Amino acid sequence: MAIAFFDLDHTLLDGANGNMVVKYMIKTRRMGLDAAWKAIKYTALYKMNRLPRLEVYRWTFQECGKYHIDELIEMLDEAYEQYVLPRLFAEGRDKIREHKEKGHRTVIATAAGEYMSEKVRVQLGADDKIAATAPVVNGRLTDDFDLPLPYGEGKLERAKEYALTQGCVLADCYFYSDSVADLPLLSGVGHPVAVNPQGKLRKIALNNGWPILIWKRHINNERPSVVQQLTFTYGNGE
Repeated sequence: MAIAFFDLDHTLLDGANGNMVVKYMIKTRRMGLDAAWKAIKYTALYKMNRLPRLEVYRWTFQECGKYHIDELIEMLDEAYEQYVLPRLFAEGRDKIREHKEKGHRTVIATAAGEYMSEKVRVQLGADDKIAATAPVVNGRLTDDFDLPLPYGEGKLERAKEYALTQGCVLADCYFYSDSVADLPLLSGVGHPVAVNPQGKLRKIALNNGWPILIWKRHINNERPSVVQQLTFTYGNGE
């Protein structure tokens, strides 16, 4: 059994899903001015690779927790349909299908939240996902997220644990990513692949002889996916 892991933001998705959700929240006036400015600050820090991840996760989950889970899901569904779905890469879906035809397990490994990651997983036909998760208590998402977060060394640790559950080792696995932040997992698998890589990752890929893929085509005219696998329930006020 081999596993093909796929990053989400800027790899399977042309952009960052968090920024797309923020754009939706601002457009629909669900995000106040202070929160909007903080989101802009975090976006700038992200581009400079100086993003304080734990702080951002805490803030993001707290913002989501301001809404009852049913309302939050409704908002995320709308943001997905308007902003995320139209910017998913067709080449990413093709690559997932290619690995599945070879008998490989396909897993989206991302620092993104569980719900949006599940929407993409179903849309692109991947088998499973590794994502940021937190419990829902009294109908609201909490900021008591599960550690390690699937980012940097945490993503490597989560992928290694997942591979063990499937009876394989990372040396037999693939990982597709755009970001130097994913260097731990890229270096940990036997088959690293750089997709639309950032400048620094591109140099590392060239120096190591890693394949470099450029994905450009977006999937078109598809109906939004319906989630199938979540660690929390919603829809009944739970």
